[in-house]
Amino acid sequence: AGLGADVAFCLVGGRARVSGIGEIVEPLDHLDRWFTLLTPPVGCPTPAVYQRWDDLGGPVGDNGNDLEAAAIDVMPEFARWRDLLGESTGLTPRLAGSGSTWFVEGRFPGDGRVVTRSRPA
Repeated sequence: AGLGADVAFCLVGGRARVSGIGEIVEPLDHLDRWFTLLTPPVGCPTPAVYQRWDDLGGPVGDNGNDLEAAAIDVMPEFARWRDLLGESTGLTPRLAGSGSTWFVEGRFPGDGRVVTRSRPA
């Protein structure tokens, strides 16, 4: 297997607008923000999520994570963890990548959560 197209972003780090297939990286100014992350004790195979995403018709364009619906279809238990984080913070969690970490902006310590601050690259 070769390297993924998103390696360019990983090498640049920081905030960026990424386009193409991940090889075009436009750096953005740093924003000092706090996030709370919750990673459920279940995982989901990335290839299965992308296959389901294809089956569902691809992007929906709502500025959320288009893979969320596909990940929940593949692993319905993800929705329970999203809902737990949302109910305890009053915010709508977003899925990171193809799963399985959920996050919200702000500091909300709790069991199984990691609170982290954004840092300049």
